[in-house]
Amino acid sequence: MIDYQLFKLLNQFAGQYPILDHLVLLFSKYGPILFGLVLIWLWFSKTQNQHENRKIVIYALIIVILTLGIDRMIEMAYFRPRPFVNHNVTLLLEKSNLDPSFPSNHAAGAFALAFALFWKRRKIGTVLILMACFMALSRIFIGVHYPLDVLAGAFIGLAVTYIVMLLKRLLESFIHNKEIYIKQE
Repeated sequence: MIDYQLFKLLNQFAGQYPILDHLVLLFSKYGPILFGLVLIWLWFSKTQNQHENRKIVIYALIIVILTLGIDRMIEMAYFRPRPFVNHNVTLLLEKSNLDPSFPSNHAAGAFALAFALFWKRRKIGTVLILMACFMALSRIFIGVHYPLDVLAGAFIGLAVTYIVMLLKRLLESFIHNKEIYIKQE
């Protein structure tokens, strides 16, 4: 299976360099806090338009909640064991073998936030996409996800972002047209 071969390709480096292991493990565990701090910074930031920044944060939170909700529904419908359950892997983080591997919630949430911010704030969004890629790779490196798990999480985050942003545009267009119609009366 190519998914396992790719997993081994990355996981083989775990346990080789203690400093690298520690740094990757720290980011894998606490990286979501960094994403949250970016949202807090954007909420209070006076750069560009503070009202627009706050709308972006609200939409980003909606996107993450929907993404993680979809992840949860998939996990309830389909259980894929984590790599360490069926294979001899270098495991850097203790996880329950009862937790599903597919899809990766860390990757889904990270990519959902990254794509949501990229939609309106390209620079910070690009940085977050790079961080989300590192988050996805870190989950494979530490032995808790297959590549397909993190790719699925990234895809779900992208799909939800696209749908929410499409609906946002339609809703704002509808509201704008209503305002014009009301003003004309």
